[in-house]
Amino acid sequence: MADSVQIAAFVGGELRLKGSEEASSEAVLALPLSRLLVKLVRVPAENREDPVAFATPILAAMSPYPDEGLTVSCEAIADDGEGGSLTVLAAALPESAAEDIGSALDAAKLNPKRIDILELGWIRELWAKIDDGRADIRRAVLLKDVDCISLFVLDNGVPVALRAISASEALKRELMLTLLEAEDFGGAKNLEEIVIVGDMDESAIAEFAPVRRIAVATTTDADGNQVPVVEGIGGVSDRAVEAGTLDALPASWREVLEESRFKAKLVKGLSIAGGIWLLVMAVLFGVPIVFGFMTDHQRALCQEHKKKFQIVSETKNKVELIQKYSDRDRGALEILKLVSDRLPSGATLTGWNFKRGESVRFTVEADSDTIIYDFKDALANAAVIYRSEPEEGADPESAGDETREPIFDEVKPASPKNVKGRWTSEIVCLWLSDEEKQLRESL
Repeated sequence: MADSVQIAAFVGGELRLKGSEEASSEAVLALPLSRLLVKLVRVPAENREDPVAFATPILAAMSPYPDEGLTVSCEAIADDGEGGSLTVLAAALPESAAEDIGSALDAAKLNPKRIDILELGWIRELWAKIDDGRADIRRAVLLKDVDCISLFVLDNGVPVALRAISASEALKRELMLTLLEAEDFGGAKNLEEIVIVGDMDESAIAEFAPVRRIAVATTTDADGNQVPVVEGIGGVSDRAVEAGTLDALPASWREVLEESRFKAKLVKGLSIAGGIWLLVMAVLFGVPIVFGFMTDHQRALCQEHKKKFQIVSETKNKVELIQKYSDRDRGALEILKLVSDRLPSGATLTGWNFKRGESVRFTVEADSDTIIYDFKDALANAAVIYRSEPEEGADPESAGDETREPIFDEVKPASPKNVKGRWTSEIVCLWLSDEEKQLRESL
Protein backbone atom coordinates (compact mmCIF):
# COMPACT_ATOMS: atom_id res chain seq x y z
CA MET A 1 0.00 0.00 0.00
CA ALA A 2 1.35 3.39 -0.93
CA ASP A 3 2.17 5.66 1.96
CA SER A 4 -0.10 8.36 0.55
CA VAL A 5 -3.23 6.27 1.22
CA GLN A 6 -4.84 6.72 4.62
CA ILE A 7 -5.92 3.60 6.54
CA ALA A 8 -8.41 4.20 9.37
CA ALA A 9 -9.81 1.77 11.95
CA PHE A 10 -12.88 2.55 14.07
CA VAL A 11 -12.06 0.84 17.36
CA GLY A 12 -13.56 1.48 20.77
CA GLY A 13 -15.73 4.30 19.46
CA GLU A 14 -12.84 6.30 17.96
CA LEU A 15 -10.77 6.45 14.80
CA ARG A 16 -7.18 5.18 14.67
CA LEU A 17 -5.19 6.28 11.62
CA LYS A 18 -2.23 4.90 9.68
CA GLY A 19 -0.74 7.02 6.90
CA SER A 20 1.59 9.87 6.09
CA GLU A 21 0.98 13.53 6.85
CA GLU A 22 0.54 14.13 3.11
CA ALA A 23 -2.27 11.54 2.90
CA SER A 24 -5.47 12.69 1.22
CA SER A 25 -8.87 12.94 2.87
CA GLU A 26 -9.91 9.65 1.25
CA ALA A 27 -9.32 6.56 3.35
CA VAL A 28 -9.86 2.82 3.60
CA LEU A 29 -11.96 2.25 6.73
CA ALA A 30 -11.66 -0.96 8.78
CA LEU A 31 -14.52 -1.84 11.13
CA PRO A 32 -14.77 -4.52 13.85
CA LEU A 33 -16.74 -7.64 12.96
CA SER A 34 -19.48 -6.63 15.44
CA ARG A 35 -20.33 -3.46 13.46
CA LEU A 36 -21.15 -5.30 10.21
CA LEU A 37 -23.64 -7.86 8.96
CA VAL A 38 -21.41 -10.75 7.86
CA LYS A 39 -22.37 -14.18 6.51
CA LEU A 40 -20.65 -17.04 4.71
CA VAL A 41 -22.77 -17.92 1.68
CA ARG A 42 -22.47 -20.84 -0.75
CA VAL A 43 -23.64 -19.54 -4.13
CA PRO A 44 -25.07 -22.19 -6.50
CA ALA A 45 -23.59 -22.60 -9.96
CA GLU A 46 -26.55 -20.88 -11.63
CA ASN A 47 -26.01 -17.73 -9.53
CA ARG A 48 -22.21 -17.56 -9.47
CA GLU A 49 -22.11 -14.79 -12.08
CA ASP A 50 -23.87 -12.43 -9.64
CA PRO A 51 -23.19 -13.55 -6.03
CA VAL A 52 -24.22 -10.14 -4.64
CA ALA A 53 -27.79 -10.57 -5.90
CA PHE A 54 -27.93 -14.02 -4.29
CA ALA A 55 -26.46 -12.90 -0.95
CA THR A 56 -28.42 -9.63 -0.57
CA PRO A 57 -31.75 -11.15 0.61
CA ILE A 58 -29.86 -13.41 3.03
CA LEU A 59 -28.16 -10.42 4.73
CA ALA A 60 -31.38 -8.38 4.56
CA ALA A 61 -33.12 -11.08 6.62
CA MET A 62 -30.39 -10.71 9.28
CA SER A 63 -30.61 -6.90 9.45
CA PRO A 64 -32.32 -5.25 12.47
CA TYR A 65 -33.46 -2.53 10.05
CA PRO A 66 -35.72 -4.46 7.62
CA ASP A 67 -36.83 -1.35 5.71
CA GLU A 68 -33.29 -0.19 4.98
CA GLY A 69 -31.64 -1.13 1.71
CA LEU A 70 -28.23 -2.75 2.11
CA THR A 71 -25.14 -2.36 -0.05
CA VAL A 72 -23.78 -5.92 -0.03
CA SER A 73 -20.21 -6.83 -0.99
CA CYS A 74 -18.90 -10.35 -1.58
CA GLU A 75 -15.36 -11.74 -1.38
CA ALA A 76 -14.76 -15.17 -2.90
CA ILE A 77 -12.99 -17.54 -0.48
CA ALA A 78 -13.51 -20.93 -2.17
CA ASP A 79 -14.36 -21.98 -5.73
CA ASP A 80 -15.46 -25.45 -6.80
CA GLY A 81 -14.64 -24.59 -10.41
CA GLU A 82 -16.78 -24.08 -13.49
CA GLY A 83 -20.17 -25.69 -13.00
CA GLY A 84 -19.72 -25.86 -9.23
CA SER A 85 -20.66 -23.60 -6.34
CA LEU A 86 -18.82 -20.47 -5.21
CA THR A 87 -18.28 -19.77 -1.50
CA VAL A 88 -18.23 -16.06 -0.63
CA LEU A 89 -17.93 -13.93 2.48
CA ALA A 90 -20.81 -11.42 2.22
CA ALA A 91 -20.83 -8.22 4.30
CA ALA A 92 -22.88 -5.03 4.59
CA LEU A 93 -22.96 -1.98 6.87
CA PRO A 94 -26.48 -0.82 7.92
CA GLU A 95 -26.44 2.98 7.79
CA SER A 96 -28.88 3.20 10.71
CA ALA A 97 -26.29 1.58 12.99
CA ALA A 98 -23.36 3.71 11.75
CA GLU A 99 -24.26 7.23 12.86
CA ASP A 100 -21.36 7.37 15.35
CA ILE A 101 -18.98 6.17 12.64
CA GLY A 102 -20.17 8.89 10.28
CA SER A 103 -19.78 11.54 12.98
CA ALA A 104 -16.21 10.42 13.70
CA LEU A 105 -15.36 10.50 9.98
CA ASP A 106 -16.84 14.00 9.64
CA ALA A 107 -14.84 15.21 12.65
CA ALA A 108 -11.64 13.79 11.14
CA LYS A 109 -12.60 15.14 7.66
CA LEU A 110 -12.18 11.69 6.12
CA ASN A 111 -14.13 10.28 3.18
CA PRO A 112 -14.09 6.46 3.19
CA LYS A 113 -13.71 5.03 -0.29
CA ARG A 114 -13.80 1.43 0.92
CA ILE A 115 -14.86 -0.47 4.09
CA ASP A 116 -13.18 -3.71 5.17
CA ILE A 117 -13.35 -6.02 8.22
CA LEU A 118 -10.59 -5.21 10.72
CA GLU A 119 -10.25 -8.81 11.94
CA LEU A 120 -9.49 -10.07 8.41
CA GLY A 121 -6.50 -7.74 8.38
CA TRP A 122 -5.57 -8.91 11.88
CA ILE A 123 -5.58 -12.58 10.81
CA ARG A 124 -3.48 -11.58 7.77
CA GLU A 125 -0.87 -10.06 10.10
CA LEU A 126 -0.86 -13.02 12.50
CA TRP A 127 -1.05 -15.82 9.95
CA ALA A 128 2.65 -16.66 10.16
CA LYS A 129 2.14 -17.28 13.91
CA ILE A 130 -1.24 -19.03 13.56
CA ASP A 131 -0.25 -21.49 10.82
CA ASP A 132 2.00 -24.24 12.17
CA GLY A 133 2.41 -26.05 8.84
CA ARG A 134 -0.22 -28.73 9.38
CA ALA A 135 -2.45 -29.27 6.35
CA ASP A 136 -6.20 -29.87 6.23
CA ILE A 137 -7.00 -29.17 9.87
CA ARG A 138 -9.82 -27.28 11.54
CA ARG A 139 -8.81 -24.63 14.08
CA ALA A 140 -10.67 -21.88 15.92
CA VAL A 141 -9.13 -18.40 16.19
CA LEU A 142 -10.42 -15.97 18.85
CA LEU A 143 -9.37 -12.30 18.57
CA LYS A 144 -10.26 -9.97 21.44
CA ASP A 145 -10.30 -6.18 21.17
CA VAL A 146 -12.18 -3.43 22.99
CA ASP A 147 -15.34 -3.97 20.90
CA CYS A 148 -15.87 -7.71 20.95
CA ILE A 149 -14.38 -11.18 20.67
CA SER A 150 -14.23 -12.24 17.02
CA LEU A 151 -14.41 -16.00 16.50
CA PHE A 152 -13.30 -17.63 13.23
CA VAL A 153 -13.39 -21.36 12.46
CA LEU A 154 -10.87 -22.12 9.69
CA ASP A 155 -10.50 -25.25 7.59
CA ASN A 156 -6.94 -25.22 6.25
CA GLY A 157 -6.97 -21.42 6.55
CA VAL A 158 -10.38 -20.92 4.86
CA PRO A 159 -13.27 -19.61 7.04
CA VAL A 160 -16.23 -21.98 7.44
CA ALA A 161 -17.91 -20.07 10.30
CA LEU A 162 -17.47 -16.73 12.05
CA ARG A 163 -19.17 -14.81 14.83
CA ALA A 164 -18.80 -11.62 16.89
CA ILE A 165 -19.21 -12.27 20.61
CA SER A 166 -19.87 -9.59 23.23
CA ALA A 167 -18.14 -9.78 26.59
CA SER A 168 -21.46 -10.54 28.32
CA GLU A 169 -22.12 -13.71 26.30
CA ALA A 170 -21.03 -17.19 27.34
CA LEU A 171 -17.87 -18.04 25.41
CA LYS A 172 -18.38 -21.80 25.66
CA ARG A 173 -21.91 -21.66 24.27
CA GLU A 174 -20.91 -19.31 21.42
CA LEU A 175 -17.99 -21.54 20.45
CA MET A 176 -20.28 -24.58 20.43
CA LEU A 177 -22.83 -22.80 18.20
CA THR A 178 -20.08 -21.65 15.83
CA LEU A 179 -18.68 -25.18 15.56
CA LEU A 180 -22.17 -26.45 14.67
CA GLU A 181 -22.36 -23.81 11.93
CA ALA A 182 -18.93 -24.88 10.69
CA GLU A 183 -20.08 -28.50 10.57
CA ASP A 184 -23.16 -27.56 8.53
CA PHE A 185 -21.12 -25.40 6.17
CA GLY A 186 -17.84 -27.29 5.84
CA GLY A 187 -18.70 -30.82 6.92
CA ALA A 188 -17.84 -32.78 10.06
CA LYS A 189 -14.25 -32.45 11.25
CA ASN A 190 -12.48 -32.58 14.58
CA LEU A 191 -11.37 -29.29 16.06
CA GLU A 192 -7.60 -29.68 16.29
CA GLU A 193 -6.61 -26.39 17.95
CA ILE A 194 -7.89 -23.16 19.50
CA VAL A 195 -5.73 -20.05 19.00
CA ILE A 196 -6.38 -17.17 21.42
CA VAL A 197 -5.21 -13.60 20.79
CA GLY A 198 -5.89 -11.21 23.64
CA ASP A 199 -6.80 -11.41 27.32
CA MET A 200 -9.65 -13.93 27.80
CA ASP A 201 -10.38 -16.89 30.08
CA GLU A 202 -9.56 -20.13 28.28
CA SER A 203 -10.85 -22.49 31.00
CA ALA A 204 -14.39 -22.56 29.60
CA ILE A 205 -13.28 -23.72 26.13
CA ALA A 206 -10.21 -25.82 26.89
CA GLU A 207 -12.31 -29.02 26.73
CA PHE A 208 -12.91 -28.57 22.99
CA ALA A 209 -9.27 -28.69 21.82
CA PRO A 210 -5.73 -27.74 22.87
CA VAL A 211 -5.35 -24.00 23.41
CA ARG A 212 -2.45 -21.93 22.11
CA ARG A 213 -2.00 -18.24 22.96
CA ILE A 214 -0.42 -15.52 20.82
CA ALA A 215 0.79 -12.43 22.67
CA VAL A 216 -0.72 -9.03 21.85
CA ALA A 217 1.76 -6.28 21.00
CA THR A 218 1.77 -3.25 23.31
CA THR A 219 3.02 0.30 23.14
CA THR A 220 3.60 3.13 25.61
CA ASP A 221 1.03 5.93 25.77
CA ALA A 222 1.62 9.59 26.72
CA ASP A 223 1.34 8.74 30.44
CA GLY A 224 3.92 5.97 30.22
CA ASN A 225 1.37 3.13 30.47
CA GLN A 226 1.55 0.00 28.35
CA VAL A 227 -1.52 -0.23 26.10
CA PRO A 228 -2.40 -2.77 23.37
CA VAL A 229 -1.56 -1.81 19.80
CA VAL A 230 -4.54 -1.63 17.41
CA GLU A 231 -3.85 -4.74 15.35
CA GLY A 232 -5.06 -5.38 11.84
CA ILE A 233 -4.42 -1.99 10.21
CA GLY A 234 -1.32 -3.27 8.42
CA GLY A 235 -3.21 -6.32 7.14
CA VAL A 236 -6.09 -4.11 5.95
CA SER A 237 -3.51 -1.98 4.12
CA ASP A 238 -2.25 -5.10 2.32
CA ARG A 239 -5.79 -6.23 1.47
CA ALA A 240 -6.65 -2.79 0.06
CA VAL A 241 -4.41 -3.31 -2.98
CA GLU A 242 -5.78 -6.79 -3.75
CA ALA A 243 -8.57 -7.26 -6.30
CA GLY A 244 -11.84 -8.82 -5.18
CA THR A 245 -11.62 -7.98 -1.48
CA LEU A 246 -14.63 -6.79 0.53
CA ASP A 247 -16.02 -3.30 0.12
CA ALA A 248 -19.03 -2.79 2.45
CA LEU A 249 -19.27 0.96 1.78
CA PRO A 250 -22.98 1.99 1.78
CA ALA A 251 -24.26 3.33 -1.52
CA SER A 252 -25.19 6.73 -0.06
CA TRP A 253 -21.67 7.17 1.36
CA ARG A 254 -20.23 6.33 -2.05
CA GLU A 255 -22.50 8.92 -3.67
CA VAL A 256 -21.30 11.55 -1.18
CA LEU A 257 -17.68 10.65 -1.98
CA GLU A 258 -18.26 10.91 -5.73
CA GLU A 259 -20.08 14.21 -5.25
CA SER A 260 -17.20 15.57 -3.16
CA ARG A 261 -14.72 14.56 -5.85
CA PHE A 262 -16.83 16.21 -8.53
CA LYS A 263 -17.21 19.40 -6.52
CA ALA A 264 -13.48 19.54 -5.81
CA LYS A 265 -12.69 19.20 -9.50
CA LEU A 266 -15.37 21.69 -10.41
CA VAL A 267 -14.20 24.27 -7.88
CA LYS A 268 -10.60 23.84 -9.01
CA GLY A 269 -11.54 24.24 -12.67
CA LEU A 270 -13.75 27.23 -12.01
CA SER A 271 -11.08 28.84 -9.87
CA ILE A 272 -8.52 28.58 -12.62
CA ALA A 273 -10.92 29.85 -15.29
CA GLY A 274 -12.16 32.63 -13.02
CA GLY A 275 -8.64 33.72 -12.19
CA ILE A 276 -7.72 34.00 -15.87
CA TRP A 277 -10.93 35.86 -16.65
CA LEU A 278 -10.51 38.33 -13.80
CA LEU A 279 -6.93 39.01 -14.80
CA VAL A 280 -7.93 39.78 -18.41
CA MET A 281 -10.90 41.94 -17.40
CA ALA A 282 -8.88 43.85 -14.82
CA VAL A 283 -6.30 44.74 -17.44
CA LEU A 284 -8.74 45.61 -20.25
CA PHE A 285 -11.84 47.08 -18.62
CA GLY A 286 -11.00 48.09 -15.07
CA VAL A 287 -13.10 45.45 -13.29
CA PRO A 288 -12.69 46.94 -9.79
CA ILE A 289 -14.41 50.18 -10.85
CA VAL A 290 -17.28 48.39 -12.58
CA PHE A 291 -17.90 46.10 -9.63
CA GLY A 292 -17.75 49.06 -7.29
CA PHE A 293 -20.66 50.74 -9.11
CA MET A 294 -22.58 47.48 -9.22
CA THR A 295 -22.11 46.94 -5.50
CA ASP A 296 -23.36 50.44 -4.69
CA HIS A 297 -26.41 49.90 -6.86
CA GLN A 298 -27.29 46.58 -5.23
CA ARG A 299 -26.81 48.06 -1.78
CA ALA A 300 -29.27 50.84 -2.61
CA LEU A 301 -31.84 48.29 -3.84
CA CYS A 302 -31.41 46.26 -0.66
CA GLN A 303 -32.09 49.30 1.50
CA GLU A 304 -35.32 49.99 -0.42
CA HIS A 305 -36.65 46.51 0.18
CA LYS A 306 -35.33 46.03 3.70
CA LYS A 307 -38.36 47.45 5.54
CA LYS A 308 -40.86 45.45 3.47
CA PHE A 309 -38.82 42.31 4.03
CA GLN A 310 -38.78 42.85 7.78
CA ILE A 311 -42.58 43.33 7.86
CA VAL A 312 -43.17 40.15 5.88
CA SER A 313 -40.65 38.22 7.99
CA GLU A 314 -42.23 39.34 11.28
CA THR A 315 -45.71 38.43 10.03
CA LYS A 316 -44.48 35.02 8.90
CA ASN A 317 -42.87 34.37 12.31
CA LYS A 318 -46.10 35.32 14.11
CA VAL A 319 -48.16 33.00 11.93
CA GLU A 320 -45.73 30.12 12.49
CA LEU A 321 -45.78 30.74 16.25
CA ILE A 322 -49.59 30.74 16.35
CA GLN A 323 -49.72 27.56 14.28
CA LYS A 324 -47.16 25.89 16.50
CA TYR A 325 -49.04 26.53 19.75
CA SER A 326 -52.51 25.88 18.26
CA ASP A 327 -51.55 22.38 17.11
CA ARG A 328 -52.97 20.36 20.00
CA ASP A 329 -52.16 17.05 18.35
CA ARG A 330 -48.48 17.73 18.98
CA GLY A 331 -48.58 19.36 22.41
CA ALA A 332 -46.52 18.07 25.33
CA LEU A 333 -49.38 16.25 27.09
CA GLU A 334 -50.72 14.77 23.85
CA ILE A 335 -47.29 13.49 22.84
CA LEU A 336 -46.68 12.06 26.33
CA LYS A 337 -50.02 10.23 26.11
CA LEU A 338 -49.20 8.98 22.60
CA VAL A 339 -45.81 7.66 23.72
CA SER A 340 -47.28 6.06 26.86
CA ASP A 341 -50.08 4.35 24.88
CA ARG A 342 -47.53 2.75 22.56
CA LEU A 343 -45.05 1.72 25.25
CA PRO A 344 -44.79 -2.10 25.01
CA SER A 345 -44.95 -4.41 27.98
CA GLY A 346 -41.48 -4.86 29.46
CA ALA A 347 -40.34 -1.32 28.54
CA THR A 348 -39.95 1.71 30.82
CA LEU A 349 -39.43 5.41 30.03
CA THR A 350 -36.57 6.74 32.14
CA GLY A 351 -35.98 10.13 30.53
CA TRP A 352 -38.06 12.74 28.68
CA ASN A 353 -37.16 15.99 26.91
CA PHE A 354 -39.83 17.83 24.88
CA LYS A 355 -39.12 20.81 22.59
CA ARG A 356 -42.29 22.06 20.95
CA GLY A 357 -42.15 21.94 17.17
CA GLU A 358 -38.60 20.55 17.20
CA SER A 359 -38.10 17.19 18.88
CA VAL A 360 -38.92 14.73 21.64
CA ARG A 361 -36.08 12.81 23.23
CA PHE A 362 -36.57 10.03 25.73
CA THR A 363 -34.64 7.13 27.17
CA VAL A 364 -36.13 3.63 27.19
CA GLU A 365 -35.22 0.59 29.26
CA ALA A 366 -36.51 -2.81 28.16
CA ASP A 367 -36.08 -6.51 28.75
CA SER A 368 -34.78 -6.99 25.19
CA ASP A 369 -33.62 -4.94 22.23
CA THR A 370 -36.54 -6.32 20.18
CA ILE A 371 -38.99 -4.49 22.45
CA ILE A 372 -37.12 -1.22 21.81
CA TYR A 373 -37.25 -1.72 18.02
CA ASP A 374 -40.99 -2.56 18.24
CA PHE A 375 -41.50 0.63 20.25
CA LYS A 376 -39.58 2.64 17.63
CA ASP A 377 -41.74 1.18 14.82
CA ALA A 378 -44.93 2.01 16.75
CA LEU A 379 -43.84 5.65 17.09
CA ALA A 380 -42.87 5.86 13.42
CA ASN A 381 -46.34 4.59 12.44
CA ALA A 382 -48.24 6.93 14.80
CA ALA A 383 -50.51 9.24 12.82
CA VAL A 384 -53.39 11.71 13.08
CA ILE A 385 -56.43 10.70 11.00
CA TYR A 386 -58.43 13.43 9.26
CA ARG A 387 -61.70 12.92 7.38
CA SER A 388 -62.79 15.29 4.64
CA GLU A 389 -66.34 16.57 4.29
CA PRO A 390 -68.70 14.33 2.23
CA GLU A 391 -69.04 15.27 -1.43
CA GLU A 392 -71.94 17.44 -2.46
CA GLY A 393 -75.11 15.38 -2.83
CA ALA A 394 -73.79 12.50 -0.76
CA ASP A 395 -75.36 11.23 2.44
CA PRO A 396 -74.52 13.86 5.13
CA GLU A 397 -73.80 11.11 7.63
CA SER A 398 -71.33 9.33 5.33
CA ALA A 399 -67.65 9.71 6.11
CA GLY A 400 -65.39 11.55 3.74
CA ASP A 401 -61.96 10.44 2.53
CA GLU A 402 -59.53 9.43 5.26
CA THR A 403 -56.12 11.11 5.44
CA ARG A 404 -53.31 9.92 7.70
CA GLU A 405 -50.70 12.45 8.74
CA PRO A 406 -47.71 11.03 10.65
CA ILE A 407 -47.22 12.56 14.10
CA PHE A 408 -43.42 12.57 13.71
CA ASP A 409 -41.47 13.39 10.56
CA GLU A 410 -38.54 11.20 11.60
CA VAL A 411 -37.85 8.66 14.37
CA LYS A 412 -34.17 7.95 15.07
CA PRO A 413 -33.22 5.27 17.63
CA ALA A 414 -29.71 4.88 19.00
CA SER A 415 -28.25 1.37 19.03
CA PRO A 416 -29.56 -0.43 22.16
CA LYS A 417 -26.96 -1.21 24.81
CA ASN A 418 -27.13 -4.00 27.36
CA VAL A 419 -26.40 -2.66 30.86
CA LYS A 420 -26.66 -5.14 33.72
CA GLY A 421 -29.23 -7.29 31.90
CA ARG A 422 -31.42 -4.38 30.78
CA TRP A 423 -31.39 -2.89 27.28
CA THR A 424 -31.29 0.89 27.06
CA SER A 425 -31.60 3.24 24.10
CA GLU A 426 -32.30 6.91 23.38
CA ILE A 427 -35.02 7.54 20.78
CA VAL A 428 -35.29 10.93 19.10
CA CYS A 429 -38.54 11.94 17.35
CA LEU A 430 -38.18 14.97 15.09
CA TRP A 431 -40.46 17.55 13.51
CA LEU A 432 -38.89 19.01 10.39
CA SER A 433 -39.50 22.50 9.13
CA ASP A 434 -40.97 23.05 5.67
CA GLU A 435 -37.55 24.15 4.44
CA GLU A 436 -35.92 20.95 5.73
CA LYS A 437 -38.62 18.80 4.13
CA GLN A 438 -38.19 20.54 0.77
CA LEU A 439 -34.42 20.15 1.00
CA ARG A 440 -34.70 16.42 1.71
CA GLU A 441 -37.16 15.95 -1.14
CA SER A 442 -34.81 17.73 -3.52
CA LEU A 443 -31.92 15.48 -2.44
